[in-house]
Amino acid sequence: MIIDMKHYLAILLVFAGLGFVEAQSLDDEFDKEVRFRKNGMMVLGSWAVVNIAGGLALRTNTTGSTRYFHEMNAIWNGVNLGIATFGYIGAMRMGTPESAFGLYQEQIGMDKTLLFNAGLDLGYVAAGLWMTERAKNVDKRPDMWKGYGQAVMLQGAFLFAFDVLMLVFHDHIDVPQYMSFGIRPGAPDFLGFSLTF
Repeated sequence: MIIDMKHYLAILLVFAGLGFVEAQSLDDEFDKEVRFRKNGMMVLGSWAVVNIAGGLALRTNTTGSTRYFHEMNAIWNGVNLGIATFGYIGAMRMGTPESAFGLYQEQIGMDKTLLFNAGLDLGYVAAGLWMTERAKNVDKRPDMWKGYGQAVMLQGAFLFAFDVLMLVFHDHIDVPQYMSFGIRPGAPDFLGFSLTF
């Protein structure tokens, strides 16, 4: 198929126009990453506060395994609240990377942490299941084993969903968008080429 000159110029202008679309600045991308992390820690912290308050209140009004279920929810989320607090502060103190590639490496590091945590979360669910099964075969405090086991399963399942959703919605910087090409003088008879991120 032969393309006439008008169509060729139109296609060329479209692609040239796409090249001039202004990309977000690196600072904007960094700010987006910080907001993402802070919002994640706010979700985790909110879950923790609700579970601590609910667990402490409901623990006093229930008996048996239900009492232990609420007790463990409160205990577990004391740790979650600490993690959320330190995570939020860490996001606020995050230093601006010097390059797009530096930010990309930060984001990949976050992804690895989320994947590792998701694996731990499945371990929590398995441990909770083991505890509830153990409750059927112990004479000493079976209600505690059952209630604690159910709470650990619930908390592990929440954390697994949280970590997976954080991973799914974690945007990454488009590193090539921030690359610049330039020609630099090299040795007297040599012209060098530089690629900057």
